[in-house]
Amino acid sequence: MDLVDNSVDSARKLRGDTSLEGLSVSIQADEKQFSIEDNCGGIPVHHAKGYVFRMGRPGTAASTGGMIGQFGVGLKRALFKLGTDFIVDSTTDSTSFSVELDVTKWEKESDWGFDIRVRDSIKGSARGTTIVVANLYPDIALQFQDQSVIDDLRDDLTSRHRIAISNGLTINLNGSPLAGAPSEVAGGDLIQAATETFTIKTPEGGLVRVRVVAGVAPTQNDLDEDAEPEAVPFPASEAGWYVFGNGRLLLSAEKTRLTGWGGRRGVGLPLYHNQYARFRGFVFMDSNDSSTIPWNTMKTGVDQSDEVWVRTKQAMMSAGRQIITMLNLLKIERQAGVSGPLAPISTALSSSKMVAVATSEDAEYSISILELRADVVTAASYPAPNPELGEGVTRIAYTVDIRDFAVVSDALDEKRASRVGRLTFENYYTEVAD
Repeated sequence: MDLVDNSVDSARKLRGDTSLEGLSVSIQADEKQFSIEDNCGGIPVHHAKGYVFRMGRPGTAASTGGMIGQFGVGLKRALFKLGTDFIVDSTTDSTSFSVELDVTKWEKESDWGFDIRVRDSIKGSARGTTIVVANLYPDIALQFQDQSVIDDLRDDLTSRHRIAISNGLTINLNGSPLAGAPSEVAGGDLIQAATETFTIKTPEGGLVRVRVVAGVAPTQNDLDEDAEPEAVPFPASEAGWYVFGNGRLLLSAEKTRLTGWGGRRGVGLPLYHNQYARFRGFVFMDSNDSSTIPWNTMKTGVDQSDEVWVRTKQAMMSAGRQIITMLNLLKIERQAGVSGPLAPISTALSSSKMVAVATSEDAEYSISILELRADVVTAASYPAPNPELGEGVTRIAYTVDIRDFAVVSDALDEKRASRVGRLTFENYYTEVAD
């Protein structure tokens, strides 16, 4: 992750906020060696001497300007943990260098310096950096033979760098490109994301730009929104908040108290249930000084006590609450079995299209839907609305023989277990109520 972070940083430094098309990162990992190669601009010689191959980050080092890298140990740590022989070769428009090291010999020396071989950059030569680590440690070589480890690495890279990939950067792992994961929510004339953009000033004087976008994903035909989360794990795995720091994903599909879920009724976000499986929230925190981003030291999560995160979380819950309210009303429409003008939320969602969160404008969630909903009486007398919206309700759960269920399911022409349960209860309730 540290090595790919460096390549992504170089790509963003080279292109800024424009397209990353034509830039690439290629990774090879097997039992013989590990390598990573990019064409993202290269490392200047003065940077290699004063920062990259220096033990620790000097106090006089310049700001990394909106990048991910911060502590100055990622590249060296990665190289020393992978194997005992490595080569780093890098070329910019004006400079070129290489560093080659046999760690087993180097660690016995009294002067732990790095020999940097500097050469003139040939005009027209490809810019970029190539790193090769050979003589891998046995446990590393064993892991790279395990396809599940490679698959996990692929998933992690795809998730963490989804913004860079969607912006055109190509990342290949063992010859196969990573597929980008879109960051989109439903949008249309009556549907728009709840979006807010603001700036937080840190106690040290730094500035963090924050953008919060909350919305819904399109309908998934195989999703039983009234079922328990464990009954339909795939849709549930995609719901929640996606939090980024300077373009790198820190939290993925997060739906715990860390991001405001599980609060008191009507406050914050409720405990997650599959009726919220369409919830999608995106948070982008960016700063020219990466030390002001509220991430942990490994950049794999957030620092919950950080003031920037606390204030960001408040905005997340405010935006997310609007989506939860809409999804609760959508559930009432679904349970009432209505359609067309009697189901304005369902109708508006079905006519929406997916919109990239990067292009969404700042807005409260569309009140048109709530206004339409207020003018139409669609609430069913039974079952009651979602427990979060009303008191005096109870939940029924039981199991039956799968063969008996099939008989009732076929008779009702309904495959969803939760819906079969509701229909059979309603039928019995009607009998006893009469």
